[in-house]
Amino acid sequence: MLPKSWMLAITGALALAGAALAGSFGLVVPIGGSAADLALDEARGVLYVANFTANRIEVVSLKTNRVQTSINVSAQPGSISLSPDGRWLLVAHFGNNAAPASPTNGLTLIDLTNNNAKQAFALGNPPLGVAFGYDKKALVVTTQEYILFDPVLGTTQVLNTVANVTANTLPVKAATPPTSITTSSIAVSSDYLHAFGIGSSSTTFTFRYDVATHTVSPGGIVLASGIFGPRVVSLNQDGSLGQAGWVMVDLAGNFINLFPQVSNQFSVGTSVFDNKRGLMYAHMPTTAGEAPTLQILDSDNLTLRERLNLPENTTGKSVLTRDASVMYSVSDSGVLVLPIGNLNAAPRLTASAESLVFRGNFCDRKTASQTLFITDPGGGRTPFSIRASAPGISVSPSSGVTPAQVTVTVDPNVFSSQKGTSVVNLTLNSGAAVNVPPPVRVLVNVQEPDQRGTFIDIPGVLVDVLADPARNRYYVLRQDKNLVLVYDSTNNTQIGSMRTYNVPTSLAMTLDNRNLLVGHTKSHTIAVFDLETLQPQPYISSEADNGNVVHSIAVSTNRILASSVDYQGKGHILNVDPVLRNSTQLATLGVYENAVDPDTVVTTSSNASKVMAASADGTVWLYDANVDSFTVSRQDLKSLGGAYAASAFDLFVVGNTLLDSSLVPVAQFESGTGSSSGFAFVDLGGIRTTAPNASSAGIIQHVDLSSASGIRPTRMVEAPLLNTTLGPEKPSVFTRTLAPLPSRNFLVALTTSGITVLPWNYDASVAPPKISGIASAADGKSPVAPGGLVSIFGSQLSPVNMASSEIPIPTALGNSCLTVNGQPTPIIFVSAAQINAQMPRQAIGNVTMTVHTPGGVSDNFNLTVVPNAPAIFLSGQAGSATGLATVVREENSLLVTDSNPVHRRDTLVIYLTGLGTTSPSVGDGMPAPSDPLAQALTMPVVALGDITLPVLYAGLAPGQVGVYQINATVPTNAPQGLGIPLTITQGDWTQTVNVRVVQ
Repeated sequence: MLPKSWMLAITGALALAGAALAGSFGLVVPIGGSAADLALDEARGVLYVANFTANRIEVVSLKTNRVQTSINVSAQPGSISLSPDGRWLLVAHFGNNAAPASPTNGLTLIDLTNNNAKQAFALGNPPLGVAFGYDKKALVVTTQEYILFDPVLGTTQVLNTVANVTANTLPVKAATPPTSITTSSIAVSSDYLHAFGIGSSSTTFTFRYDVATHTVSPGGIVLASGIFGPRVVSLNQDGSLGQAGWVMVDLAGNFINLFPQVSNQFSVGTSVFDNKRGLMYAHMPTTAGEAPTLQILDSDNLTLRERLNLPENTTGKSVLTRDASVMYSVSDSGVLVLPIGNLNAAPRLTASAESLVFRGNFCDRKTASQTLFITDPGGGRTPFSIRASAPGISVSPSSGVTPAQVTVTVDPNVFSSQKGTSVVNLTLNSGAAVNVPPPVRVLVNVQEPDQRGTFIDIPGVLVDVLADPARNRYYVLRQDKNLVLVYDSTNNTQIGSMRTYNVPTSLAMTLDNRNLLVGHTKSHTIAVFDLETLQPQPYISSEADNGNVVHSIAVSTNRILASSVDYQGKGHILNVDPVLRNSTQLATLGVYENAVDPDTVVTTSSNASKVMAASADGTVWLYDANVDSFTVSRQDLKSLGGAYAASAFDLFVVGNTLLDSSLVPVAQFESGTGSSSGFAFVDLGGIRTTAPNASSAGIIQHVDLSSASGIRPTRMVEAPLLNTTLGPEKPSVFTRTLAPLPSRNFLVALTTSGITVLPWNYDASVAPPKISGIASAADGKSPVAPGGLVSIFGSQLSPVNMASSEIPIPTALGNSCLTVNGQPTPIIFVSAAQINAQMPRQAIGNVTMTVHTPGGVSDNFNLTVVPNAPAIFLSGQAGSATGLATVVREENSLLVTDSNPVHRRDTLVIYLTGLGTTSPSVGDGMPAPSDPLAQALTMPVVALGDITLPVLYAGLAPGQVGVYQINATVPTNAPQGLGIPLTITQGDWTQTVNVRVVQ
């Protein structure tokens, strides 16, 4: 840990920096020159900085963050390295205009244990970088060779040669920073076993150095021409991953992850691995001149976690302290000191949710409100303002200081003309916060009874959906978080996720349905996941000797094909080999050149015998697995886009065009309902989705393939996606957004809010709903009370099975909504025969309930809501026993059973519903608070046999909706035996369950 005084110094410095540069993170340490490299010496409490233009090594105190002294050296110190034992500081001097063997093309060895005694060693060529290994010998890289330097003996040994390196000649133009002069960088892993470097100016080469064997090998990046930046490298703990500029490379030299957008400036940017937290800190500008921000990313796949404003640009290498508490970076003025381990001390803003969903429905047209919590992750009081990007949404208060609760209110009448989902962003701003908080999206859905489907909110960028034919699952690809989301198709709830590499684009399943394949546009890999375990397997390289990234994948009975784009931006078709774990660029596509539009997709027929490739320029190809060749290529249209699909009956669809077995256009679908989004062949027909725009009600319809006519066009609850991306800077004209589930229970579509689930018979006429009975959701027979959970039984209550995990609980679900005395009611679960809901707080006495569905409105169902109706949930499970009363022994947190009986002196926690009104009152559909607790106004009486139990608490269970709990202690004189009645009495209602009681 760092000394407390040091941390106080950092905090004070940050406060001063904040006064000059409000809202930025870090402290600037000027050095009066241009910094070229850093070396951290924690044992001595200093940081060495190579001052390239002042010909000295600045020694910065880690305690005061000031230059405490300087070590004068020869001209142009461009690279420095500290030996593992802390004895030697080696300095490389870049003097490309100097004569051979000049000190300005040489090394300075500083003995830090001997009053900084210096030795000079002349080199024949300009040195680009130096790095010590664990053997206390240093690798020296020059413009012509790799040299092993022994500081004890003072000897050099040539290990290998460097070819085609052009160094800049001094002098250079004004305002040229050191990294644009040496155009090189070298880093060593934390275990000192590996070094990784980059060099050259007009060309680019990288290398990897193995310390144990003193061997140098290619590092995976070789460019004959072109700009590649920033010119900085970093390594993780064991050297298995290296970051060179915007490219992450593994030991095999494969490009594992790429930054999506980069300006490629030689001298602006940095990166460093945080092995302790599994993170990377990077400054990778997307455009020249933009405000500098530090990105905090996951080090395995570059998923962005947070962005911090920096006071100035980083311009080279960064290093971390051993405990990863402080990051030091070469910067414009000299050094940036970034106390990332103490990030919580800096003011930041965060919102409690990525999105807020307002489900307007035909039961409820009133103004609706939800709460959003604005906090500082470090617990500080940070000023903020918040505003909506469109009218119809208000935020109150619109400014304040964290922590704060703001109320977001939506007037659905402003959006009533959309009949779909409108997306409005809430933007957070602060003059003090050092981070860049992402916007909160507000989803406002307005629908009519004829609109089908239920949407599930999934924030972020969704680009593909795939049904699993062997399991009750489907998979949704979330690009911005590098995740495959796994959903249970029986209830449409998320059951898992799988981490991909950077910027995934497409999903495919192997022929045996065992493995999921994921292509990426910012990684030269195809990720592989075992679908039995949901665990990652070794990746398949998509590099194919030409830097290919994958757009889409198709699995046939003979080959796995992928559409790709190489490093020059040219499109190809790859052959993917899952056994050898690599890919090759097909020599030809049958008799045709293997050259396709960069925006090309591939899709396979359901019997895996054919693969169609379709390009944005209008060209289509057909691969026939039976002859293992491409047999068709045509360009009958000038452009293509939208949905794409292939059938087992040799029919194909791209956009609004139906193609025959030779890919000849044979029919056009209607375009009056909007742009093409999704298409799926089902039996001898098809299903397609369209929409005119993202905020409209989309259209789903069956298609008669013999006539290309639509059958029963039906409005969806919201629009399907009309575009997908190949990354932040690359849209695609193709969309795959519709997945029929093999069970034929549901259809899943990617839509505005996330995914929409539609019943298989979405266009069938629907009978009106009918209520046959209502009871407590706890046991299915007790009366109901205000605020309690209830079950409504009947028929045609919902066209789909759907459970909600949203907070607050929505008042519409699965195209069903429920009213009590005309008041919309929170719904937790819907199915054709049952709805689980929360009885409104105001409902008491004789009330009338109705259910609204696309089939109509039910007849009124009259019932009496009593003030109190305690009912213990009979949903507990212990081993094979089910339907148990949810009575828990506090001592072991296990359900009370015959094998885990009640003991005298136990504290019991009883979960139930129906205890009625509480203080404080809790809004309908809202979770119960934990401070203060919402206590029942009428205290229940709890008894074991004829012995009354002291009640410690009775009220709503914190964090739960409509669920109450009673905490009671068991006295020493409680009766013992099997089947002892545990009775709860409140008001006029009593419920009893039997339990076993022992001493």
